[in-house]
Amino acid sequence: MAMGLFSKTPEELAAKAARDAQATAAREEAAFRASPAGQALTARERGDRLFQIDLALSTSRALIVPMFGAYATKKDHAQVTTLEAIERQGWRLENVGYVFRVLGTESRDKFLASGQQEAVSGEIVGVYLFRVVEAAPAG
Repeated sequence: MAMGLFSKTPEELAAKAARDAQATAAREEAAFRASPAGQALTARERGDRLFQIDLALSTSRALIVPMFGAYATKKDHAQVTTLEAIERQGWRLENVGYVFRVLGTESRDKFLASGQQEAVSGEIVGVYLFRVVEAAPAG
């Protein structure tokens, strides 16, 4: 069967499809390994007994509105799904702590008054410590 100059054979098309599928699988694996659950799996494969991760729970952004005042907007981030995904990699949540991490501030002089107005940008971060789940003894 004669193929045109720019046509590909069925074998070439199949090879390209296989390469594309392999590249997609590699991208998906890299994205998973970069995720919290992927980091937990990597730690488990290394033989780590403890795994710690910081996850943002709430983010606030400072806003200064001239002549009105200083405000902060807030956005919450649910992390339950992430914590469950980590536990599915063979970890048990052992301890958690919370901290407010300041990311910046906005300030300006008060309008027609003395003093300053200030708003803080930051995030509430959960620091999660997991312990490896030991396999149940056989028998």
